[in-house]
Amino acid sequence: MQPRVNKRRSSQFGKPICTLRKIQFSLLLLLLTLLMGFSLFPKKQGAVGASNMSNPASVESRLRGALWGFFAGDALAMPTHWYYGGLPQITRDYGRNGITGYSKPVPNLSGSILNKSNINGGGRGSFSKTNEGISIIGDVINHGKREYWDPSKQVHYHATLQQGENTLEAQLARVLMKSMVANDGKFNADHFRDAYVKFMTTPDSHHDTYASTCHRMFFANLVLKKKDAKDCPDNDHHNVDTIDGLVLPTISALGYASSGNDDESVANAAALTASVTRASTVLEKASSSWGSLVRKAIQQDSLLDIDDLTHCARSFGLRQMPSATRPDTMSACYLEQSLPSALDMIAKYSQPPSSCWEGLLANANNGGENVHRGSILGAVLGAQAGEENLPDQLKEGLHDRAALEQEIDAFVKSVLPRNSSFK
Repeated sequence: MQPRVNKRRSSQFGKPICTLRKIQFSLLLLLLTLLMGFSLFPKKQGAVGASNMSNPASVESRLRGALWGFFAGDALAMPTHWYYGGLPQITRDYGRNGITGYSKPVPNLSGSILNKSNINGGGRGSFSKTNEGISIIGDVINHGKREYWDPSKQVHYHATLQQGENTLEAQLARVLMKSMVANDGKFNADHFRDAYVKFMTTPDSHHDTYASTCHRMFFANLVLKKKDAKDCPDNDHHNVDTIDGLVLPTISALGYASSGNDDESVANAAALTASVTRASTVLEKASSSWGSLVRKAIQQDSLLDIDDLTHCARSFGLRQMPSATRPDTMSACYLEQSLPSALDMIAKYSQPPSSCWEGLLANANNGGENVHRGSILGAVLGAQAGEENLPDQLKEGLHDRAALEQEIDAFVKSVLPRNSSFK
């Protein structure tokens, strides 16, 4: 005969006992989960809080990685800049494997637009000197380089650079870094403008052959039209709202992000930087969006994911959303063409087992407008990798490696929070 069960007692005490066991089980599960290094309540991807800045050493590593990647991306792609014939054209000039490391550019380039460009202003145009007997290219900026722009020639855009040497835009990034160091890690538009004018008008301050439309227009306004430097930024509404305009804002964004600034402050610094050399509301908006992504790359403990990149693409107003599986594509300089491919390459090469070096070599072998895409791509990929994970050849092959190392040290020290454990 089965024992008689006191149902009333069971109903009064069975439920509390069951509830206690559930609580014990939940606590045990929480403990095991925490020990395994996970969280039951993960922070939303892409959200950056104050806790992300609690490890200054990791931020320092990302910043250093970003700066080395920035200069490497520019110098690696320099020999194949504006190669619109793709890989066949690249292998013809640089061997069957294309670009495998830092290379010296060939002196001549068939179809070079350099020799169709206006030496006294934006876009294409005249090779003649002005009535005053001067030319912007050769006499005011890019001293001694006018002969390379002769329309009867077909000269490589960077024919006068050496292996691993940076182009003009990256050299101006070094000027910006020094300006920010002089201003305790902050961007000062007046200080940078003065430094920019001095650098560009000083003979032998750099060795590049080419100067983009925005610089030619700026100095035509300054010298030929006698405008105040603040009024010299200009726009031909074709060659100014371009990806090279994101190069300098990237430096300001890196500095402000590493100082622990919020999204608005980083975006504003990036936009203001763009306005010093270019009159472009389009580019200022793009710089703000790009600055926000740079901030995440520096401050966020996790790698950028597809949600972060999609948010950036939407803020740019792009129709094509980023993909890590889309083939690497060649693009022109225009933002609507160059930004989608840049975001695709970030998605593809920032995730292991891919690497910063691999991504920058792929960019170099794409041709097209790969130099300025290379520098901003390198900044993000380098930040994702961290300095300690960059290969030795990335630094060692740079033409100005020793000087860059000193300038990077000074910049990092100036922008990191004063209470950080800077080493």
